[in-house]
Order: sequence, then C-alpha cells, then structure tokens
Amino acid sequence: MAMKQLPVWLDAFPQLKTVEDPAWMRVAENVREVTLSAGTELFTCGNDGKHFILLLSGAVRVYQTFENGREMVLYHLQAGDCCSLTISTLLSNARYSASGIAESEVRAVLIPKREFSAVFDASTGFRRYVCAELGKRFHDLLFLLEGLGKRNVELRLARWLLDNRTESDCIMASHRELASELGTAREVISRHLKDFEKKGLVRLSRKFIELADISALDDRASSVRS
Repeated sequence: MAMKQLPVWLDAFPQLKTVEDPAWMRVAENVREVTLSAGTELFTCGNDGKHFILLLSGAVRVYQTFENGREMVLYHLQAGDCCSLTISTLLSNARYSASGIAESEVRAVLIPKREFSAVFDASTGFRRYVCAELGKRFHDLLFLLEGLGKRNVELRLARWLLDNRTESDCIMASHRELASELGTAREVISRHLKDFEKKGLVRLSRKFIELADISALDDRASSVRS
C-alpha cells in the first residue's frame, strides 16, 4: 500500500511533519494558505484570536504600543515559526495583548480557532509541538524582560547591532526602528549612536549604520551574553 503523500507546506515545519495522528492529518490536509502584503496586520491588540498562524515565508513583527505612542518589539517571526501570543490567546479564549504586522510579503497557514482547539485536544503530537513552541517563546520573553529591567540601553544596543548586522557589517534601520526594537525612545538611541560614532565604533548615515570596530562593540556588549 502506497504511503499517503504529506501536504507540501509541512516541509517548513519538520516537527509537525512527523506527527501522524489522524486528527492532525485531517487538519493539515485542509488548511487555508494566504499571502499577505507588507504592512498587513495579522492580528491587532484587543481583538479576539480567530486563527492559529503558521508562517511559511516572510517576516512578522510582534509589538506592543503604549499610551504615549511608543512601540516595543516583543519578538519577530520567520519562516517555520508559529506565534506563541496567538497560542496563548486561543487557549485562554482571551483577546490579543499585542499586535502582529507583516514586515514583508508573508505566506502563512491559518487554522480556524475551532479546528485548532479540536486538534489540540485530539492529537498528542500536535499538542506537544504547540506546548514546546509556547515554552520556547516564553524563555525569549523572560530574557527580554531581564534585559529591560537590569541592563542599560548602551549594552543592549551594542549587542543588537552585532546580532543583526549583515555580512558587510552594516545595519539598515532608522533610529526610531532601533528604539522600537529595544523598547526605548528614539532620542535615547540617537544619543548612544552618536557616542558610538565619536568613539569610532560606528559610522552613521540616514537609516544606515556601518559597524567600524566590531571588537570594541563586542566588548561593550559582553555583559549581555547569556
């Protein structure tokens, strides 16, 4: 008897590809795939959770907006990721506490809330995957909170620049975007970058940062390594 062919989209999710529970396979074969343009909101703070989201391609920024209009990035989603905030929202039947926006064109699989709840109850393999993903992101968020509470902006900025630089040691981002990533004000980021520039660590131009002294930046960031 020939083996049943798995849906192609599962190639992006190796852990789910090994789940053979009939309940999960029925869902996997009938998912809805969507393509969303850059700037589209996948979910909005205050709204109900309606779908479990699995990202096939593109990038999504999950962020929170405060009363003063400042944004703080909680995490990013890339191909092969699912959204832990969506998981907690669906499981607790709550409303979203943050928003998610497509940073580029996004392809995603959407599983309606009712089907997600049913397969979560019926499929051990799917349930293990969801719980593992939720736990992984929980540790990421704890690290973010630790950084906000105990480490100053200069150290976190140095680490972010090193972790997100291109192969040519550059960063394409505005000061406002960096402030959102690090959960602080644009003026604070600008002040630290100007200080880095005076000390020869970086070279600045509009929405462009060249890392001029990797070793010195690494020394600055050494206390935020885990």
